[in-house]
Amino acid sequence: MIETRLLNILNFQTAVASKAARCVLAAGGRALVEFGLRRAQAGEAGLWAARASYLAGFDATSVTLAAPLFGIPVSGTMAHSFIQAHGSEAAAFEAFARGNPAGSILLLDTYDVERAAEEVARLAPRLAAQGVAVRGVRLDSGDMAAQAKRVRLILDAAGLERVKIFASGNLDEEKVRGLLAAGAPIDGFGVGTRLTTSADAPYFDCAYKLQEYEGKPRRKRSEGKATWPGRKQVWRREEEGKLSGDVVALETESAAGYPLLAPAMKGGRRLAQPTLAQSRARARAQLALLPEPLRLLEPAAPYQVAISEGIRALADRLDAERQAGARR
Repeated sequence: MIETRLLNILNFQTAVASKAARCVLAAGGRALVEFGLRRAQAGEAGLWAARASYLAGFDATSVTLAAPLFGIPVSGTMAHSFIQAHGSEAAAFEAFARGNPAGSILLLDTYDVERAAEEVARLAPRLAAQGVAVRGVRLDSGDMAAQAKRVRLILDAAGLERVKIFASGNLDEEKVRGLLAAGAPIDGFGVGTRLTTSADAPYFDCAYKLQEYEGKPRRKRSEGKATWPGRKQVWRREEEGKLSGDVVALETESAAGYPLLAPAMKGGRRLAQPTLAQSRARARAQLALLPEPLRLLEPAAPYQVAISEGIRALADRLDAERQAGARR
């Protein structure tokens, strides 16, 4: 029961965090908000996706429950239905802004993007004089690169250079990279469906395999699924400020670099639990240490992970003992 639940948590959140990390690298420091709860395969999945994406470097989530549970900043914008429920876009924008006076983000593409941007250009200065801030506008469909350029011109002509442009709508790391490569003046992105479902790689094949029991090493020999026996430590090396490779060794061995593994539980009791903020900071630091080819979205040579001579020798000994036992 414990194995199954742990693997459920590790597999799902690792898949989402990996997808989120790729979005972080593609966004180049621009704001990222997790938007995927409505398309998640359950409420809990949406909540865990909010946590995993924040750990990987996202700035906020639209999942409101993530704030009291995990301390994750919550962010969102207005809905198309809110605009449609009003007699005009201008009325909807003003009502929403007054309801969020510290800084609202207004949705432009319910009817016509450029006309909506012009409404914002007329409305924002009047509201600002009354202490009501319009922080940004959101694009959610169509040719967002072209739309963002036209909207930026409209806002700037009205003196609204500080009003940000936010984009959403079936985005992922590839689309984010494409928009920025096209010169789109977009300041932040809402990434939802394809992140929360890790659409192009929807599972992470992490498994539990017994490697030691009662102090004795164990080795699985299934064809194509053989494992390395024994209790282990992983040693990581850095060269010139970048990661240069890992060595998987027996716990009793040493290797160049620094060890990665530390006990999490002993005797059924948790030894230590890093906070989400600490895990997020570690993820950010490790991403910064990746060699440049591994920070790009294109396929690259695999990161080098070596198996120590001690593990190989132990595997050979166990194989020889099993073969000898079979002959008897």
